[in-house]
Amino acid sequence: MGFLNTIIELEGPVINVRPRYWTAHKAAVTAVGYEGPAEDEFWRLVRTAAPDGMMVKYGKSHQVTEYTRLRAEKIDGTELMAMDEAQEKADENLRVLKALGTCHLVTLCENREGINATLDRLNIWMHFDQKRALPQDRERRVQALRELKAGHRSNLAVVGSVPLAYAAGEAGFCTVGLRTGLAVPKLLQQVGVDVFYDNLDELTDALTRRDPDLVRIGLF
Repeated sequence: MGFLNTIIELEGPVINVRPRYWTAHKAAVTAVGYEGPAEDEFWRLVRTAAPDGMMVKYGKSHQVTEYTRLRAEKIDGTELMAMDEAQEKADENLRVLKALGTCHLVTLCENREGINATLDRLNIWMHFDQKRALPQDRERRVQALRELKAGHRSNLAVVGSVPLAYAAGEAGFCTVGLRTGLAVPKLLQQVGVDVFYDNLDELTDALTRRDPDLVRIGLF
């Protein structure tokens, strides 16, 4: 068995969710009677954590609330999860992480059926020792990650969103961000992440050559 205990976020680092998020947005914004931003602008707003009022410009508060509810419902729905695709070279890079020790998949999505169907369809399910849908409550989320960390000396969290980055840091993981994630690096830096890679391929290369940045944050 290898030395490294890794948790990796599903949305962004492992799978490309852009088509799913965009389709959910279009359905939700149309349902409340608006057109919404173009796709590139929508994705910029998502990744910079802009308020949902920016998605429904000039919309009334109840329309924005309904948009938020509908979009979240559709994003987490099994139907649109069928649009997800694995990130480039995900299979071979997940094999590397598993070969280095243990590798656990984490997500904030509660649709376990949809997640399992996606992992089966993309044929990457076998790379994970555990798959965890983390609690929505922040303190319970941190505790769940501490449980995944228990008994291991070298613990790496690969994240792309602010909630996961914050929880991983609080749980004591050495945390790195991937630019394929749901948040821009600037937001992740605000919760303590200061090592970034463009994608999984860059990360596994950094691990195999013991990148000085990974040494600096205490992984080796």
